[in-house]
Amino acid sequence: MSQILSETFLSGFMILVQPLSVVFLYCGTSSGASTVTQVSEELQALLMEERKRKRKVSNRESARRSRMRKKKHLDDLTAELTQLREDNHQIILSLNITSQSYLHVEAENSVLRAQTNELSCRLQSLEDIITFLQWKQW
Repeated sequence: MSQILSETFLSGFMILVQPLSVVFLYCGTSSGASTVTQVSEELQALLMEERKRKRKVSNRESARRSRMRKKKHLDDLTAELTQLREDNHQIILSLNITSQSYLHVEAENSVLRAQTNELSCRLQSLEDIITFLQWKQW
């Protein structure tokens, strides 16, 4: 970006403005202090324009970096959302499997309880018969 701005003024001076330097070339008039003041004002205007241009370039670059950060943040959030959805799906599958296993164990437990009650009743009946037979023998 070594852009050179040049301006020829009515006073006969030519000013070359480069990014970090200013060069004066005298073309040969001698109108005195008013020419120097005019050149100084014109030089200040050129420097202001150069600063404004640099500021615009800097602002554009800053905006570009900001957009890139924003896009990266959005991409990161999208990836995190995808991962969380996958994790959620896995948890739901695990929960369904565990729930089915629980229902199966609960049903089996109910059957075992019923069998236990039935066997307890049969045992009680057998104990009653044994007691009766022993009482009858005395």
